[in-house]
Amino acid sequence: MTDPVPPSAYPTLQPVGDGPPLMPSSWSCVALLHPFSPPQSGDTQPANPFFQLCVANISFVEGSYFSAQIAGTSYGTWWYVTTPAGTEVSIDQGATWTSVDIGWALPDLGWFGDQISNAACAGSSPLNWMDAQTVEWWKIPVRIPASGVSAATWLWFDATTKYPVRMMFGYGPPSPTMGDPSQLALFQMYSFTYIPVFEPSASVVPPAWTDPTFQGFEIGNPNGYENFVWSSNFGMTVFMTPANEAFNLLPTRVLYVWKPDPDYSVASDRAQNTLMLYEYNSGNMASQEALLMGPPPPNVPPPPNSETGFLINNYNDGTPQSCIQFPFPQEPPDWVSIPAVEATVQATITNNPVLCPDTTVTVYSVLFPPAPPNYPDSTYLWTWYSPLTPDGTQSRPVTFMQSQSGVGVGTSLALADYFDYELFSEPIDPSNFAVPSACPGQQQSRPQQDREQPKRTLRFRLP
Repeated sequence: MTDPVPPSAYPTLQPVGDGPPLMPSSWSCVALLHPFSPPQSGDTQPANPFFQLCVANISFVEGSYFSAQIAGTSYGTWWYVTTPAGTEVSIDQGATWTSVDIGWALPDLGWFGDQISNAACAGSSPLNWMDAQTVEWWKIPVRIPASGVSAATWLWFDATTKYPVRMMFGYGPPSPTMGDPSQLALFQMYSFTYIPVFEPSASVVPPAWTDPTFQGFEIGNPNGYENFVWSSNFGMTVFMTPANEAFNLLPTRVLYVWKPDPDYSVASDRAQNTLMLYEYNSGNMASQEALLMGPPPPNVPPPPNSETGFLINNYNDGTPQSCIQFPFPQEPPDWVSIPAVEATVQATITNNPVLCPDTTVTVYSVLFPPAPPNYPDSTYLWTWYSPLTPDGTQSRPVTFMQSQSGVGVGTSLALADYFDYELFSEPIDPSNFAVPSACPGQQQSRPQQDREQPKRTLRFRLP
């Protein structure tokens, strides 16, 4: 087998010797807040900001206050101020205030809530291919009641300044509108947060209301980009980050091929091979391969192994390779345009020095399956893409994050950050998509009249 992606293209971690970063005694920042889910059915404008993409001006003084001025990208403004006495909120930019029980506590100097002693650093690396800064990848456990497992909250800090750059809460708050006092106020209410501005501050009282925004940020799709379409013959490398605290990052390689209808004849003509390396994890697992096969064109009898998926385990100690079949076939290049997906460009960011220097990114929301009981209707998948063509149809992936990923399912991969990316001029060697003999349930061709037409719904795990 000839793998067209060399080992040198995989992302790597460097060791970090310092302890967990602490908050300055006073600071201010701007945050882009990605919610866990849209509003529940019938509640199109909840009386809180936690179900829409938001921008927030946040300030903090140790022992005094935590202030968050929040503007929704769809509607409304909220100003929360938490002090030792509790939390108040204003919906008229500070003219009037109401006490609210929201479960937040005034933070101390730790970004890790009550879990700072359990914080662990996986290492440091750039955040993605844009290489805007080197970041430290910190993880803290969040115990899931009555489950026996812990989710992970991931925090990324600039390796030079030690200021926060990004946060991912792998498991949501006790309820969508009630926080946990042991977790970081406000941020815990959102699944994914970027911090394009952070600086120490000399303020002793919450500043006056200022409309939240940051350099290069625009709501919606002002450039009129069309939905991206994946190339039909490409490879890329990724850092996969789990929501299960028991696991660490997985350097990953993805190969993807999708031949047009006239050229399709065998299962490997539409296939994806995702190879995940366990070098930063303990245990006997060396790697896992997710081998996904796409559906054949209409009116073509499906060849063996088409429209199915296999998870292949490889071990360090000579244990024979193992394989299970699972129900996640390959998605087509236009997966983001499948009607049931409801993909929306929520925002555009252009040439931000922290998030996307000299680059434009589109921030997509995609509806994903529900996560009851807190999110019974649907959750969000958030994905950032950088347009390569004026219309946006050819775009390069930046990040891909699934809110409230199932923590007890395998490694519970919730986040992909993309690094090397190459469009191949020559076809990928089909041997990269061969199904090992260890895999059970390999399909046989069946008559076309017995085959149901594929349902156009989103079924994949992280690409």
